[in-house]
Amino acid sequence: MERAPFLSDEWFGLNLEAASGWPERPGVDCSANFEVTGAPGGKIRYHAVICDGRLVEMASGKLAEVDVSIVYKYADARAEVASGEHPDLAYMSGRMKLEGDYARWVYGLRPVLDSAEYDVFRSALAEHTDF
Repeated sequence: MERAPFLSDEWFGLNLEAASGWPERPGVDCSANFEVTGAPGGKIRYHAVICDGRLVEMASGKLAEVDVSIVYKYADARAEVASGEHPDLAYMSGRMKLEGDYARWVYGLRPVLDSAEYDVFRSALAEHTDF
């Protein structure tokens, strides 16, 4: 797995590669727009789509309709990825803001976010991201 600069198009591809081993989990679906404020060069917007428990899309730009919108400050997003921290910690501490169907993210993605495969994914991102 190649290294990639944080929040770059290559990094979005790294996410897809790192998630390629996630097993199918029928009905575990969520689409999200992310906004990272205070990033070098300005605000960064990207999106991710999880379908049947698999990360099927992640790229720069916003989708017109999503289940949830997620906002981070750059330092908080960076710290979460660099440490391999579970996203629940950022949400519970107020470092991640959710708008829209937050229950779909917080509860609906439990089979993914609490899995051993997601732990491996978070570790791979931390190891292969250049900050």
